[in-house]
Amino acid sequence: MTNAPKPNEVERTETASGQVAEHSVYVYESGGISERDGHIPVWLWVVVVTLLIWGIYYLVTYWNAPLVPM
Repeated sequence: MTNAPKPNEVERTETASGQVAEHSVYVYESGGISERDGHIPVWLWVVVVTLLIWGIYYLVTYWNAPLVPM
């Protein structure tokens, strides 16, 4: 098994150039979820932008009242 980081301690990582970087890691007590600095994947950005564009299109297309009486 892997050793889990101890709660709320400093994590040491080594970069490609051999330098040691320290990052504080917050571990939520009951869930075992650790909070770190990270990046958002490109595919997730694509999904968000697509949904926003579709939402604006849907709002403009279907929010308007009918032009002719029914």
